[in-house]
Amino acid sequence: IINKERPDIVHSHASLSSRIAASTMRVSSRIFTRHSVFEPSEFMKIPLARLAVGMANHLFSTAAVAVSESAEQDLIFFCYPKEKITTVINGSPPVRLLSESEKNLIRERYGISRENFVISIFARLEEYKGHKTLLKAAKICKRYYPSFRFFIVGDGALRGELEALCRELDICGSVHFTGFCDDVAPIFNITDVNVNCSFGTETSSLAISEGMSLGIPAVVSDYGGNTHMVKSAVNGLIFPQNDADALAMALIRLYRDAKLYAKCSAGALRRYRDEFNDRAMTEKMMKFYKAEYLKHKK
Repeated sequence: IINKERPDIVHSHASLSSRIAASTMRVSSRIFTRHSVFEPSEFMKIPLARLAVGMANHLFSTAAVAVSESAEQDLIFFCYPKEKITTVINGSPPVRLLSESEKNLIRERYGISRENFVISIFARLEEYKGHKTLLKAAKICKRYYPSFRFFIVGDGALRGELEALCRELDICGSVHFTGFCDDVAPIFNITDVNVNCSFGTETSSLAISEGMSLGIPAVVSDYGGNTHMVKSAVNGLIFPQNDADALAMALIRLYRDAKLYAKCSAGALRRYRDEFNDRAMTEKMMKFYKAEYLKHKK
């Protein structure tokens, strides 16, 4: 493909093989993106191993894009030169806003009312996404506020285990597993709080920015890029990763404090419009591509 198209730029995301192919075809601008941040393995904590990864990336790439400050720090940790990194925060299109009658139909479908306080998590059902922490927090919330409802949006390897945990905690009546959704707008439109419980990977969550487009406050773990996207008491609240008690208290705080909720809702919409929308991301990427093209024009 590269031989046929003769591109000025090859942007291959995480694939090293395509950057090697681009180097072989003498493409002058070769870019990759760091999307996720994982806890390094014991082997990758060895300085020589990190140096080898950094040298490979440096050899076959002329630049890197980090989707958050945490992704940038991860690249630097793996010995990639800071001067070759450009940070472009992920942006998302706004979630479409439904009418009140449409929202009522969604509530009716799931057997909830306007009096229910709805907390949703939009993530793959994998261990590192922290769903177990949310379910344990749901148990605590239900003890004080039976009107709380929780939506688990997504699918994955952990679904059976999470459903079993719901039964063990006796919260099945308060938790809805939607499975994978092609269209998440209906759930977002009836959501009061958007939750991210990650403890193994998170840079700039699209689900958080999508929720912000509707003015939904986020309650997030203090892992990775979450603390950049969410500022406590500005557009949401932050809790220590894997701490179900702290998560429950944050959710209850937003429920009980109407002024704080309104402030965080307005802050969420403002940050989306200023930073986390698709137009802002696209403009930054185009500026970066043009700079790369001019740099390697010869």
